[in-house]
Amino acid sequence: MEMSPALLSDDGVFAAIAEVEASLRALHVRRLRLLAEVLRRGLDADSYRRLVRADAREVKRWTAQVTLFLPSTSPTGQPLPPLHPVTGAVLEELSDGHLTELARAISLRLPEGSEEILVEAARSVEPKAVRQLADRIRDRAEQDRVDEVDEPAADPGDTLHLRDLPGGRLEFFGELSAETGARFTALLEPLSAPRPDGPRDAARRRGEAFADLIHLASRSTDLPSEAGERPHISVTLDYRALRRGVGHAVLDGDRHLSAAQARRIACDAKVLPVVLGGDSEVLDLGRAKRTVSVAQRRALHARDRGCAFPGCHRPPKWCDAHHIQHWADGGSTDLSNLVLLCRTHHTLIHHTHWRVATTGGTPVFIPPRHVDPAQRPRQNLLHRPPTPVAA
Repeated sequence: MEMSPALLSDDGVFAAIAEVEASLRALHVRRLRLLAEVLRRGLDADSYRRLVRADAREVKRWTAQVTLFLPSTSPTGQPLPPLHPVTGAVLEELSDGHLTELARAISLRLPEGSEEILVEAARSVEPKAVRQLADRIRDRAEQDRVDEVDEPAADPGDTLHLRDLPGGRLEFFGELSAETGARFTALLEPLSAPRPDGPRDAARRRGEAFADLIHLASRSTDLPSEAGERPHISVTLDYRALRRGVGHAVLDGDRHLSAAQARRIACDAKVLPVVLGGDSEVLDLGRAKRTVSVAQRRALHARDRGCAFPGCHRPPKWCDAHHIQHWADGGSTDLSNLVLLCRTHHTLIHHTHWRVATTGGTPVFIPPRHVDPAQRPRQNLLHRPPTPVAA
């Protein structure tokens, strides 16, 4: 008798979900094999469709999967291997959605070796990410070039009003000219598009996208200096609070934030930590070994080519240089201890049980057991080909 989900532990719930999903994948493979037999015998396909209560498009999709990924027989009755044995070897690890995207990718006539890359990705990311990866491989092969169009200067008339709120928050409102508004919208829309791991509320998505724009602007080499220094933020907090992530810190202008937030933003080279000891003496004032140098950031851009989290498409300019072993915990500012992460996945790593490491210069991510009981290392294949990593 099956145990009620309400009686399961947290780990038990995730284990039960994994078991159900594995069963669904196995059932889909069995469905494909039965459809293959229906087709081999020349039985009535419409009867099959009515029996499984599927529409014609679904049956067409499954038929494509049968043709591409299952063994067949020759007209003389000789067994034939699958047309695409790389996918055929791991059918029961992939969902209907993944197989659909792999079949679509095959129709794109991608370069040799692409199927192996896509199958490896399909074992750890959602079907949409497989589609994105296939499109990127196609675009790289075609080497499309898009000419940039110079935009004229914006008309005057832009206004912005600011007001401090409790808790260090900031309220703002204003009005943009048609020219500036068009540029702002063009920058904001691709960053605020719905994502599986992002908020559903449009206002929240636009807010996160606006924060990403600010992150990008803060790294610009064209910003003017202030009092002889490039723009930066100073965060003052107790060293014990920084290590534990419990307590509070003080931003410029006496605005407060939590120590956990300070731990996250301390990875950013544009944040200057003023760390205080037991008697409020300054223990550290942004010493060179904590911050990521320009040369290191360029190396990270070349190595990671964007957010290194599996399935994330964010480019390097939208990413922070994250210390794998946090600087406050003794981590060094060496490339082997650094990884590029977008703001969403930077926060995820700080608040979940995902582990990060670099193997052979490649960032790999170890999921928690409730995501993958086998905890197989994962890479982001959207930015670069896979690197062999020991499981």
